[in-house]
Parts: sequence; C-alpha cells; structure tokens
Amino acid sequence: MENMMYDIISWVGLTICIGAFFIKDVFWLRLATLIGCSLLFVYYSHIAIPQGVISNLLVLLINAYYLVRFASARRKAINASKTASPASVVLTTEN
Repeated sequence: MENMMYDIISWVGLTICIGAFFIKDVFWLRLATLIGCSLLFVYYSHIAIPQGVISNLLVLLINAYYLVRFASARRKAINASKTASPASVVLTTEN
C-alpha cells in the first residue's frame, strides 16, 4: 500500500510538470514546476535513485529562487507605488 502512495505521488508530480509546459504566465509556470518537482523529489528519494533526486532538487531550487525574486520585486513595486507622489491632475475648461 505504501508503494502505491509513492506511485500516485510520482504520477501527480509528473502530470504537474508536463502540464507546466502549457502555462504561459511565468509565475504560475514556476510555481507548478516547483510543486511537481517537489513531488518527484519525494518519489525519487523513496526509491533511492540519485539522478532523480539531484535533478529534481536542482530544478526545485532554481524555481524557488526565481519565485523569491519575483515576490521581492513585487513587494518593492508595491512599496514604491505607495510612497510615490500622486500624479498631478490637469484640469481643463471648455470655452
């Protein structure tokens, strides 16, 4: 029964990773790949295949790094928009 659970984890992870190829938004693509590779990492760790563990760990870390950078850039943009002076409003009158 335990092996069946790991097989399901591997199929879900593989489906998410393959499905990520159809995602156009970079944030969601990286998030889907991160989740899929996390599941595959668990599976390959369980069946003790070093190549699978290392490759999925590397892809997982790369995507995590870029997601953190994305979040940081978004946070900076939000803070910058809060501190920016309001745009000057131009009033025109009709003759």
